[in-house]
Amino acid sequence: MPIYLVFLSVVAIWSTTPLAIQWSTLGSSFNFGVTSRMVIGLGICLLLLLIKRQKLTTSTLAISNYIYAGIGIFTTMTLVYYSSQTIPSGIISVVFGLTPIITGIFALLLLKESFFKFHKIAGLLLGLSGLMVIFGHTLTFSSELLSGLLAVTLAMVFQSFISVKLKQTNAHISALETTTGALIVSVPLFIISWFLAEGVIPQISLKATLSIGYLALFGSVIGFMSYYYLIRHASVRVVGIVPLITPVFALLLGSGLNHESLTMTQLSGIILVLIGLGYYEYGGKILWKKR
Repeated sequence: MPIYLVFLSVVAIWSTTPLAIQWSTLGSSFNFGVTSRMVIGLGICLLLLLIKRQKLTTSTLAISNYIYAGIGIFTTMTLVYYSSQTIPSGIISVVFGLTPIITGIFALLLLKESFFKFHKIAGLLLGLSGLMVIFGHTLTFSSELLSGLLAVTLAMVFQSFISVKLKQTNAHISALETTTGALIVSVPLFIISWFLAEGVIPQISLKATLSIGYLALFGSVIGFMSYYYLIRHASVRVVGIVPLITPVFALLLGSGLNHESLTMTQLSGIILVLIGLGYYEYGGKILWKKR
Protein backbone atom coordinates (compact mmCIF):
# COMPACT_ATOMS: atom_id res chain seq x y z
CA MET A 1 0.00 0.00 0.00
CA PRO A 2 1.34 3.52 -0.83
CA ILE A 3 2.79 5.32 2.19
CA TYR A 4 0.66 8.43 1.63
CA LEU A 5 -2.54 6.36 1.92
CA VAL A 6 -1.34 4.77 5.18
CA PHE A 7 -0.36 8.22 6.48
CA LEU A 8 -3.79 9.66 5.62
CA SER A 9 -5.56 6.71 7.26
CA VAL A 10 -3.59 7.16 10.51
CA VAL A 11 -4.33 10.89 10.56
CA ALA A 12 -8.03 10.28 9.88
CA ILE A 13 -8.36 7.61 12.56
CA TRP A 14 -6.43 9.54 15.22
CA SER A 15 -8.42 12.69 14.47
CA THR A 16 -11.83 11.02 14.75
CA THR A 17 -11.17 8.63 17.65
CA PRO A 18 -11.66 11.15 20.54
CA LEU A 19 -15.05 12.25 19.18
CA ALA A 20 -16.11 8.66 18.47
CA ILE A 21 -15.21 7.76 22.06
CA GLN A 22 -17.58 10.42 23.37
CA TRP A 23 -20.38 9.30 21.06
CA SER A 24 -19.86 5.62 21.95
CA THR A 25 -20.79 6.28 25.59
CA LEU A 26 -24.11 8.05 24.80
CA GLY A 27 -26.86 6.32 26.76
CA SER A 28 -24.44 4.00 28.55
CA SER A 29 -21.47 4.04 30.89
CA PHE A 30 -17.87 4.55 29.77
CA ASN A 31 -17.09 1.04 31.10
CA PHE A 32 -19.57 -0.58 28.72
CA GLY A 33 -18.40 1.58 25.82
CA VAL A 34 -14.74 0.64 26.12
CA THR A 35 -15.42 -3.02 27.00
CA SER A 36 -17.71 -3.65 24.02
CA ARG A 37 -15.20 -1.95 21.71
CA MET A 38 -12.34 -4.16 22.87
CA VAL A 39 -14.36 -7.38 22.78
CA ILE A 40 -15.37 -6.70 19.16
CA GLY A 41 -11.79 -5.67 18.32
CA LEU A 42 -10.47 -8.95 19.70
CA GLY A 43 -13.01 -10.87 17.64
CA ILE A 44 -11.85 -9.08 14.48
CA CYS A 45 -8.18 -9.80 15.26
CA LEU A 46 -8.86 -13.50 15.88
CA LEU A 47 -10.81 -13.66 12.61
CA LEU A 48 -7.89 -12.07 10.73
CA LEU A 49 -5.48 -14.60 12.23
CA LEU A 50 -7.82 -17.39 11.16
CA ILE A 51 -8.10 -16.05 7.62
CA LYS A 52 -4.31 -15.67 7.38
CA ARG A 53 -3.80 -19.08 9.04
CA GLN A 54 -1.38 -17.40 11.38
CA LYS A 55 -0.64 -18.45 14.96
CA LEU A 56 0.37 -16.22 17.85
CA THR A 57 4.03 -16.35 18.78
CA THR A 58 4.25 -17.77 22.31
CA SER A 59 7.88 -17.21 23.19
CA THR A 60 8.71 -15.68 26.58
CA LEU A 61 9.63 -12.41 24.88
CA ALA A 62 6.37 -12.31 22.90
CA ILE A 63 4.24 -13.02 25.99
CA SER A 64 6.05 -10.26 27.85
CA ASN A 65 5.24 -7.97 24.91
CA TYR A 66 1.54 -8.92 25.04
CA ILE A 67 1.37 -8.29 28.79
CA TYR A 68 2.95 -4.85 28.56
CA ALA A 69 0.78 -3.87 25.60
CA GLY A 70 -2.37 -5.30 27.22
CA ILE A 71 -1.84 -3.47 30.50
CA GLY A 72 -1.14 -0.34 28.45
CA ILE A 73 -4.42 -0.67 26.54
CA PHE A 74 -6.47 -1.33 29.68
CA THR A 75 -5.01 1.53 31.73
CA THR A 76 -4.83 4.08 28.94
CA MET A 77 -8.26 3.42 27.43
CA THR A 78 -10.02 3.29 30.82
CA LEU A 79 -8.60 6.71 31.70
CA VAL A 80 -9.39 8.16 28.25
CA TYR A 81 -12.99 6.93 28.33
CA TYR A 82 -13.40 8.28 31.86
CA SER A 83 -12.07 11.69 30.79
CA SER A 84 -14.34 11.80 27.72
CA GLN A 85 -17.33 12.26 30.05
CA THR A 86 -16.21 15.73 31.14
CA ILE A 87 -13.71 17.28 28.71
CA PRO A 88 -14.01 18.13 24.97
CA SER A 89 -12.75 15.54 22.49
CA GLY A 90 -10.37 18.10 20.97
CA ILE A 91 -8.59 18.59 24.30
CA ILE A 92 -8.04 14.81 24.54
CA SER A 93 -6.29 14.88 21.17
CA VAL A 94 -4.17 17.92 22.14
CA VAL A 95 -2.96 16.24 25.35
CA PHE A 96 -2.04 13.09 23.42
CA GLY A 97 -0.14 15.30 21.00
CA LEU A 98 2.52 15.55 23.73
CA THR A 99 3.18 11.81 23.49
CA PRO A 100 6.42 12.11 21.43
CA ILE A 101 7.92 14.49 24.00
CA ILE A 102 7.03 12.35 27.02
CA THR A 103 8.18 9.25 25.13
CA GLY A 104 11.55 10.99 24.65
CA ILE A 105 11.88 11.43 28.41
CA PHE A 106 11.14 7.74 29.08
CA ALA A 107 13.54 6.77 26.28
CA LEU A 108 16.22 8.76 28.11
CA LEU A 109 15.49 6.98 31.41
CA LEU A 110 15.01 3.42 30.11
CA LEU A 111 16.94 3.27 26.84
CA LYS A 112 19.58 5.92 27.59
CA GLU A 113 18.72 7.72 24.34
CA SER A 114 19.87 11.30 23.84
CA PHE A 115 17.45 13.97 25.04
CA PHE A 116 19.45 16.93 26.35
CA LYS A 117 19.44 19.05 23.21
CA PHE A 118 18.27 22.66 23.11
CA HIS A 119 15.33 22.12 20.75
CA LYS A 120 14.08 19.12 22.76
CA ILE A 121 14.27 20.90 26.11
CA ALA A 122 12.68 24.04 24.64
CA GLY A 123 9.91 21.97 23.02
CA LEU A 124 9.27 20.16 26.30
CA LEU A 125 9.02 23.42 28.26
CA LEU A 126 6.72 25.03 25.67
CA GLY A 127 4.47 21.96 25.55
CA LEU A 128 4.25 21.67 29.33
CA SER A 129 3.59 25.40 29.71
CA GLY A 130 0.69 25.06 27.27
CA LEU A 131 -0.67 22.13 29.25
CA MET A 132 -0.35 24.17 32.46
CA VAL A 133 -2.33 27.01 30.85
CA ILE A 134 -5.12 24.54 30.00
CA PHE A 135 -4.96 23.05 33.52
CA GLY A 136 -5.04 26.46 35.18
CA HIS A 137 -8.03 27.55 33.12
CA THR A 138 -9.88 24.28 33.81
CA LEU A 139 -9.26 24.62 37.55
CA THR A 140 -11.42 27.75 37.61
CA PHE A 141 -14.47 25.86 36.33
CA SER A 142 -15.07 22.61 38.22
CA SER A 143 -13.37 19.67 39.87
CA GLU A 144 -15.03 17.30 37.37
CA LEU A 145 -13.31 19.01 34.44
CA LEU A 146 -10.01 18.92 36.31
CA SER A 147 -10.34 15.19 37.10
CA GLY A 148 -11.01 14.49 33.43
CA LEU A 149 -7.95 16.49 32.36
CA LEU A 150 -5.79 14.72 34.95
CA ALA A 151 -7.08 11.34 33.76
CA VAL A 152 -6.25 11.95 30.09
CA THR A 153 -2.82 13.34 31.03
CA LEU A 154 -2.06 10.22 33.07
CA ALA A 155 -3.26 8.11 30.13
CA MET A 156 -0.88 9.91 27.78
CA VAL A 157 2.07 9.51 30.18
CA PHE A 158 1.35 5.82 30.75
CA GLN A 159 1.01 5.13 27.02
CA SER A 160 4.37 6.84 26.44
CA PHE A 161 5.94 4.64 29.11
CA ILE A 162 4.46 1.45 27.64
CA SER A 163 5.62 2.30 24.11
CA VAL A 164 9.20 2.62 25.39
CA LYS A 165 8.89 -0.65 27.35
CA LEU A 166 7.72 -2.38 24.18
CA LYS A 167 10.73 -1.00 22.32
CA GLN A 168 12.95 -2.18 25.17
CA THR A 169 11.38 -5.65 24.99
CA ASN A 170 12.02 -5.63 21.22
CA ALA A 171 9.93 -8.69 20.36
CA HIS A 172 10.06 -9.22 16.60
CA ILE A 173 6.40 -10.00 16.02
CA SER A 174 3.82 -8.57 13.63
CA ALA A 175 1.43 -5.73 14.41
CA LEU A 176 -1.52 -8.14 14.17
CA GLU A 177 0.06 -10.49 16.72
CA THR A 178 0.87 -7.62 19.07
CA THR A 179 -2.66 -6.24 18.81
CA THR A 180 -4.29 -9.66 19.28
CA GLY A 181 -2.05 -10.62 22.20
CA ALA A 182 -2.61 -7.27 23.89
CA LEU A 183 -6.39 -7.61 23.54
CA ILE A 184 -6.29 -11.18 24.90
CA VAL A 185 -4.63 -9.75 28.02
CA SER A 186 -6.75 -6.59 28.33
CA VAL A 187 -10.26 -7.80 27.41
CA PRO A 188 -10.72 -9.91 30.61
CA LEU A 189 -9.64 -6.86 32.64
CA PHE A 190 -12.21 -4.69 30.83
CA ILE A 191 -14.96 -7.27 31.39
CA ILE A 192 -14.15 -7.55 35.12
CA SER A 193 -14.09 -3.75 35.45
CA TRP A 194 -17.45 -3.41 33.68
CA PHE A 195 -19.01 -6.25 35.70
CA LEU A 196 -17.89 -4.76 39.04
CA ALA A 197 -19.04 -1.26 38.05
CA GLU A 198 -22.51 -2.15 36.74
CA GLY A 199 -22.61 -5.46 34.85
CA VAL A 200 -25.70 -4.41 32.90
CA ILE A 201 -26.02 -4.28 29.12
CA PRO A 202 -27.81 -0.97 28.42
CA GLN A 203 -30.05 -0.02 25.52
CA ILE A 204 -27.88 2.31 23.46
CA SER A 205 -28.62 4.59 20.54
CA LEU A 206 -27.77 3.87 16.91
CA LYS A 207 -25.12 6.61 17.06
CA ALA A 208 -23.40 4.94 20.01
CA THR A 209 -23.61 1.50 18.37
CA LEU A 210 -22.03 2.76 15.14
CA SER A 211 -19.33 4.58 17.12
CA ILE A 212 -18.44 1.41 19.04
CA GLY A 213 -18.23 -0.53 15.77
CA TYR A 214 -16.06 2.16 14.19
CA LEU A 215 -13.70 2.23 17.18
CA ALA A 216 -13.47 -1.57 17.28
CA LEU A 217 -12.55 -1.91 13.60
CA PHE A 218 -10.62 1.27 12.91
CA GLY A 219 -9.43 2.45 16.32
CA SER A 220 -8.45 -0.91 17.79
CA VAL A 221 -7.31 -2.85 14.71
CA ILE A 222 -6.67 -0.86 11.51
CA GLY A 223 -5.35 2.24 13.29
CA PHE A 224 -2.72 0.38 15.28
CA MET A 225 -1.59 -1.76 12.34
CA SER A 226 -1.39 1.27 10.02
CA TYR A 227 0.71 3.22 12.51
CA TYR A 228 3.04 0.26 12.96
CA TYR A 229 3.38 -0.01 9.16
CA LEU A 230 4.10 3.73 8.96
CA ILE A 231 6.85 3.46 11.58
CA ARG A 232 8.52 0.64 9.65
CA HIS A 233 8.28 2.09 6.14
CA ALA A 234 8.26 5.90 6.50
CA SER A 235 10.87 8.34 7.74
CA VAL A 236 10.85 9.60 11.33
CA ARG A 237 10.03 13.06 9.96
CA VAL A 238 6.83 11.80 8.31
CA VAL A 239 5.74 9.89 11.43
CA GLY A 240 6.41 12.99 13.55
CA ILE A 241 3.88 15.00 11.54
CA VAL A 242 0.98 12.81 12.72
CA PRO A 243 0.68 14.10 16.32
CA LEU A 244 1.20 17.64 15.02
CA ILE A 245 -1.83 17.77 12.74
CA THR A 246 -4.32 15.35 14.34
CA PRO A 247 -5.17 17.73 17.26
CA VAL A 248 -6.07 20.44 14.75
CA PHE A 249 -8.50 18.17 12.89
CA ALA A 250 -9.87 16.78 16.18
CA LEU A 251 -10.59 20.31 17.41
CA LEU A 252 -12.35 21.19 14.15
CA LEU A 253 -14.43 18.00 14.26
CA GLY A 254 -15.35 18.55 17.90
CA SER A 255 -16.44 22.10 17.15
CA GLY A 256 -18.32 21.31 13.94
CA LEU A 257 -19.97 17.99 14.82
CA ASN A 258 -20.23 18.08 18.62
CA HIS A 259 -20.67 21.83 19.23
CA GLU A 260 -17.60 22.00 21.48
CA SER A 261 -16.46 25.52 22.29
CA LEU A 262 -13.05 26.70 23.45
CA THR A 263 -12.10 29.88 25.29
CA MET A 264 -9.25 32.14 24.20
CA THR A 265 -7.22 30.92 27.20
CA GLN A 266 -7.67 27.29 26.17
CA LEU A 267 -6.74 28.14 22.58
CA SER A 268 -3.59 29.90 23.83
CA GLY A 269 -2.59 26.76 25.74
CA ILE A 270 -3.32 24.56 22.73
CA ILE A 271 -1.18 26.77 20.47
CA LEU A 272 1.69 26.56 22.97
CA VAL A 273 1.40 22.75 23.03
CA LEU A 274 1.48 22.54 19.22
CA ILE A 275 4.39 24.98 18.93
CA GLY A 276 6.30 23.01 21.59
CA LEU A 277 5.67 19.71 19.80
CA GLY A 278 6.67 21.21 16.45
CA TYR A 279 9.90 22.66 17.84
CA TYR A 280 10.66 19.38 19.63
CA GLU A 281 10.28 17.41 16.38
CA TYR A 282 11.87 19.83 13.89
CA GLY A 283 13.74 22.48 15.89
CA GLY A 284 17.03 20.62 15.52
CA LYS A 285 16.79 20.82 11.72
CA ILE A 286 16.03 24.56 11.88
CA LEU A 287 19.02 25.22 14.12
CA TRP A 288 21.25 23.07 11.93
CA LYS A 289 20.26 25.01 8.81
CA LYS A 290 21.12 28.34 10.47
CA ARG A 291 24.70 27.26 11.07
